Amino acid sequence: MYLFRGEFGCMLYTGDFRWEETSDRALIGREMLLNALKDVKLDYLYLDNTYCNPAYTFPSREVAAKQVLNIIASYPEHDIVIAIDSLGKENLLVYISRALKVKIWVWPERLQTMHLLGFHDIFTTKTSLTRVRAVPRYSFSIETLEGLNTIRPTIGIMPSGLPWVLKTNKGKPNPFGPDRYHQYIYTVPYSDHSCYPEIQDFVKLLTPINIEGIVTSAPSYINNPLYYFGHLCGTKHTPQVVSHQQLETTRSGNSKLERKNVIKKLQKRGGRVSRASRASILRRVQRGVKVLDSEASFV
Repeated sequence: MYLFRGEFGCMLYTGDFRWEETSDRALIGREMLLNALKDVKLDYLYLDNTYCNPAYTFPSREVAAKQVLNIIASYPEHDIVIAIDSLGKENLLVYISRALKVKIWVWPERLQTMHLLGFHDIFTTKTSLTRVRAVPRYSFSIETLEGLNTIRPTIGIMPSGLPWVLKTNKGKPNPFGPDRYHQYIYTVPYSDHSCYPEIQDFVKLLTPINIEGIVTSAPSYINNPLYYFGHLCGTKHTPQVVSHQQLETTRSGNSKLERKNVIKKLQKRGGRVSRASRASILRRVQRGVKVLDSEASFV
């Protein structure tokens, strides 16, 4: 987090964060933050509002990480494939590596990132050294897992704050535990973004004068922190709980609209947009939206 003071007042920018009050790290962070504020009123709070809606709730990362370990332990003879992005989920991978005492395979570019972060002895690009692999999220699909299982028994794990978006085999999503989405795929509610109850506790602690979300790709009633917490800032709003179906409809509609806008801009600059280019645009749009596609879909 970044705290600024000046003629403009006192401003806090959270970036992506979890506010897990039960963890030692969160307790230390809470003390450091309050000491830094020194009883000064916070004028502006720029908040990670990725999951700022009462519909979003999931367990702590510690609990979710143990769920991942339990899945891996249940398949001692299988290869394990974990879907991750180009950044994030490092703590989960390190936890798995240390708990199982194994190295974790990552692709070459991700290995460079891990080395820059100071993880030199945990990750490898040699598949022969481990059965646990972390792969790019965009390459993680039912088709990929089915193909891998024709070569060797393989189980895929999708750590995401939105596992309930995916319809499980049982038809009922479980926001607090792993779900078996497919014969070879599990989803686990692990996220590096705070869920709604954590965001609420954070705002109550700071009671800022002004609050603004850093994710602005959804309508205000979906994840606007002022909409839900304006009463803590002196602004009255009536919270509205949005159903999972409404959230999914919004995600789909926003993604399609953004994709069409990108394609139109390219066409205005001259030239046709090929099928390959459209696929590339789709990937870029999905990577650029924090909630709407990146964490919500992988097929």
